[in-house]
Amino acid sequence: MRAAVMWEAGGPFDICDAELADPQPHEVVVRVRAAGVCASDLSLTTVFGQPTPVVLGHEGAGVVEEVGSDVSTVKPGDHVLVLWVPPCGTCLPCRRGDEYLCARRTSTADARAGRKHTATNRLSVDGKPVHQGMNTATFAERTLLPERAVLPIPADVPFTVAALLGCSVPTGVGAALRSARVTPGQSVAVIGCGAVGLNAILGSVVAGAARLIGVDPVEQRRRAALSFGATETMTPEEFAEHARDLDVVIDAVGQPSTVLAGWRAVRRGGSITVVGAGHPNDTVPIPAYELFHDDKRITGSFHGGISLRRDLDLLIGLWRAGRLPVEKLISGTADLAAINDVVAAQRAGTVIRTMLTLG
Repeated sequence: MRAAVMWEAGGPFDICDAELADPQPHEVVVRVRAAGVCASDLSLTTVFGQPTPVVLGHEGAGVVEEVGSDVSTVKPGDHVLVLWVPPCGTCLPCRRGDEYLCARRTSTADARAGRKHTATNRLSVDGKPVHQGMNTATFAERTLLPERAVLPIPADVPFTVAALLGCSVPTGVGAALRSARVTPGQSVAVIGCGAVGLNAILGSVVAGAARLIGVDPVEQRRRAALSFGATETMTPEEFAEHARDLDVVIDAVGQPSTVLAGWRAVRRGGSITVVGAGHPNDTVPIPAYELFHDDKRITGSFHGGISLRRDLDLLIGLWRAGRLPVEKLISGTADLAAINDVVAAQRAGTVIRTMLTLG
């Protein structure tokens, strides 16, 4: 099968003929039909320490091709969404409904530590073991996943839309609805108008935000923010100078400078929700006195606070009703062979998501 392999950290993708292991009793082989290229994929090896060689990709959807002997929840032919946070179902966060915070979820920190589950490679090229990025590896024609890492989806949801429901849509929409808890009439700013930020704008529209500011240095992304429901846009410099007394700021970048810009822009009693994945070594110098005196709240937002087994029907319902026009995020489609061109366009900010289609 074809797979896009990154041989060294930050390097280009190489389309290779890869081999996939046979499924174990509780594993599922999925033929990937659509995959999105997320910013997290592009920083996984350079910022977060993902070992190489690796097949990246975690935003994907496809068709079950083969199942292990003990799999009971899906069967060959089912349309499924790939879950990059597969819940164990038994830990405390899972039992209280916060499956996205599963205590047994894996990460690149496990890979760096050489823990057993990350050392068991299910992919190879010419006999050389290849890592599965985020244990999903959707930049390949087929991927091997635990049964708990796939979720059936209705047949009327296009694979390109479904793939986005795996990461950028729930992360952004959830940041507004679940983490920031935007309420009708509030003034909201979203810093960073990439795919996650634009979805945070969509979620804020659904929640009833009155004033809604999209903040981004790229003019094309600011125009996109307006088309997604922002009432106005600003450059980061304009935001730093003029934005004050907002109810909510959602930071989809996660750099210290953007967190501080949000902190300064919210009113007393306002809130900042950080949904952008910051660098592991970055710190944010929030004055302790202001934290107390101004009664501001700052919170993280992992996966938008969305548990897809609980919330997928909500997202699909909003999509069907036209409240979440996910198709507007899709700038086009491209074959897996064009992945390096797709990455270059997304880094340049000229597209939102060009979806990789794999058959």
